[in-house]
Amino acid sequence: MRIFGITLVLVVSACGGGEVIDSPAGDSDAIPLCEDVSTISAPDDRYADRPVYVGNEMPIDEVQTWAETQPGFETLWIDRDHNGWITLAFSENADQRQADVEELFADAGVVVVQVDWAMDDLSALQSSIPGRFEPGFVQTTGISVTQGVVTVGIGPFTAERIATATAELAGEPVCLEGIDPELVPEPGPQPEAGDDWRLLADEKTGQAYRTMIATNLADLEELWREAGITSPLPDVDLEDEIVIWFGAVYGSSCPNLRMDDVVIEDGLVYPEIVNVDAPMACTGDANPHAYVVAVERSAFPSEGFVVRLQAEEPPPGVVDQETTVLGDVTIPGSYVVGIREELPTDPGLPSVEDGGVIEPGYPWMYQLYAHCGVEWLGEVNGVQWRAERVDGSIDFVPEEWRAEIDGEQYLTVEILLTEGDPPVLEATAAGHTVRYLPATEDPPGCD
Repeated sequence: MRIFGITLVLVVSACGGGEVIDSPAGDSDAIPLCEDVSTISAPDDRYADRPVYVGNEMPIDEVQTWAETQPGFETLWIDRDHNGWITLAFSENADQRQADVEELFADAGVVVVQVDWAMDDLSALQSSIPGRFEPGFVQTTGISVTQGVVTVGIGPFTAERIATATAELAGEPVCLEGIDPELVPEPGPQPEAGDDWRLLADEKTGQAYRTMIATNLADLEELWREAGITSPLPDVDLEDEIVIWFGAVYGSSCPNLRMDDVVIEDGLVYPEIVNVDAPMACTGDANPHAYVVAVERSAFPSEGFVVRLQAEEPPPGVVDQETTVLGDVTIPGSYVVGIREELPTDPGLPSVEDGGVIEPGYPWMYQLYAHCGVEWLGEVNGVQWRAERVDGSIDFVPEEWRAEIDGEQYLTVEILLTEGDPPVLEATAAGHTVRYLPATEDPPGCD
């Protein structure tokens, strides 16, 4: 899928702490948070209801080829808030270029905006920023062309870190990105023990997304081999303890994991694992990190439990594994087998939420809020979708769909988006399909 835009990112890990600070909006000397910087758009009267672009069917190449021959052209982007229209940014003669596109691309959705910056200047500024601070202070940089600024990721949003950034960058076209300091793990080494558990092994080895238990010596030896642990087998009192292997996973750009605790609640057993560096971004490669713990038998429920790597089931497409324990491990010395099962075996369809972007021509799962009917599906690819045909009732729901609505009034449908004039979004559940078209008015409220 190609959703056109320009983003340049430099990733450098760091972390920090201190007093939390709110958005600096209102302080004329402060650098704004990126979430507070408005996006660039043309005057409202330059947009129309048609055409509506839902994928990448707009004539980007043709428009860009022309724009690059004009003086002052800086860049272009797709404006999903305005029916997917193409926005051309010019640093000079924008009004003349607007007249040109209205003549040259009369049937296309294209607008021109005047900007007070040049891409070369933003690129040069972005490249200079990391070297203006102590190593590790700047964690990411990028260029947001839709806002006309360089984004600067400084990690935890504390008063000290914001003040440091402001002292160096005040007055420049930048904005700050970061994370809530409360989400940054406390610094410290790997705990050797916690309530009812102790750490036996901690190595970057084995297999990712795996779990296993051992309640006797033979199973412990097998667990040790499968987890790939290189240290000697430790002494474990299997009368009073069982052993669990958590095959955790990390991205190569953020390898510094730490297991802070073993949680046993509601029939689930899982580790609390944090990224010590709390980076702004991690690579998506999956590398194994084996944690092996001995846990007191008395800490477990007697009716059995499930071992996972996290409390929630894995998202679609992730091959995770859980171990189900059906016996009573609380009996001293009892031999109990854990049944290991991969979850899920079927990756399923990708899912999208209201306000998300999908690739046309491929099915996606979508949760539709049906409390006030399903005449309005919601926003997908920047477009509000309204049913092509309804029966006139304020709470329109096809009879075939009524039994599929859950207790919280959500209905899971499979959606398929097709480009065209107009584009069509089809939603299917229980073998029944409703066609949705782009709305030309805002949806009503729903109490």
